[in-house]
Amino acid sequence: MQRGRLLEPVAVQLLRERFPKWKVEHNAAANIYFRDPAARLGGTPDVIVNAPDRGRGVIQIKSVEASVFRHKWHDADVDEPQPPLWIALQATLEAYLTSSSWAAVAPLVIGHGLEMPLIDIPLVPGVVEAMKVKAAEFWRLVAAGEEPPVDYRRDGEVLDRIYAQGDEATEVDLSADNRIPTLVAERAFYRDAIATANRQVEAIDTEIKSKMRDAQVAHIPGGQKITWKPQKRAGFFVEPKTIRALRYPNEKAR
Repeated sequence: MQRGRLLEPVAVQLLRERFPKWKVEHNAAANIYFRDPAARLGGTPDVIVNAPDRGRGVIQIKSVEASVFRHKWHDADVDEPQPPLWIALQATLEAYLTSSSWAAVAPLVIGHGLEMPLIDIPLVPGVVEAMKVKAAEFWRLVAAGEEPPVDYRRDGEVLDRIYAQGDEATEVDLSADNRIPTLVAERAFYRDAIATANRQVEAIDTEIKSKMRDAQVAHIPGGQKITWKPQKRAGFFVEPKTIRALRYPNEKAR
């Protein structure tokens, strides 16, 4: 967040240099919040543009590390970079809130230099209407004091962030929860399966390495090849932080 906040003016300056005929307004100074009170939707666009050839538009600026950009913004089947869905939805909503005719995302890619492609976001009919439906469902839950149902395959990171520290004085009794023994047993089964699979993968890798020996390239059937080349890894420092370790019976924390 700090990187994005500090580098946002740099991205705005790059936009102004690249598109000198555009009127580029950086919203950080005014910090104008746009909203649809009836739908209870709102947003604070990064940049509002008036372009002679395109009219009024909004641009979302994102600061992205180069390797993250390569892995999360590029689809193998598409040549042009594609932003993650949530960013496209954010830009779409801000276009609606500002009555803009177009929206785009400008990822400021930080590597040895600066790269900042401008990616257009198609304003697809029906998307904002779907947001209004979801917003109404959310506010209904808020009014009723209810939590949204947890999606166990999707919401792990969200739960970690919400309950990052926990309460040292709080305990919960799950001894009457019939689902708990099943979950613990299933988890142990899948962990064992993962460990077995990992050992098998390591054994396969070792067998292939023994066949390659000093060779850095091995040609295999089908015109394909396996490579085993030296790779440098940059050293780095990680800021200390506190995390919660989940421990199960007869199992060390991982």
